[in-house]
Amino acid sequence: MDHDPDFVRLPYHGWDVCSRLTHVSLDGTVAAGALLYFEEACKCHLLSSQQFARGEEAIRAIEVKATRWIDQRETSATTSNDEPRLLP
Repeated sequence: MDHDPDFVRLPYHGWDVCSRLTHVSLDGTVAAGALLYFEEACKCHLLSSQQFARGEEAIRAIEVKATRWIDQRETSATTSNDEPRLLP
């Protein structure tokens, strides 16, 4: 698993959600992304296309998206190869 100090780590249901800011625009808004690890292997990479005024808001939003993705994966009968997509 990546141990980059720029990542914020959130343990969740046996997964590690590692979030960080991915984009800062000229007007000061920020976006975030997250790597989702299970058993030390990266299983998913999420990027938010939404911009936020504060970094803490961007990190919290991507963590919510990540935990919802994990919850859906745990409750879904299909657990292999989800198609990539942009998150709002």
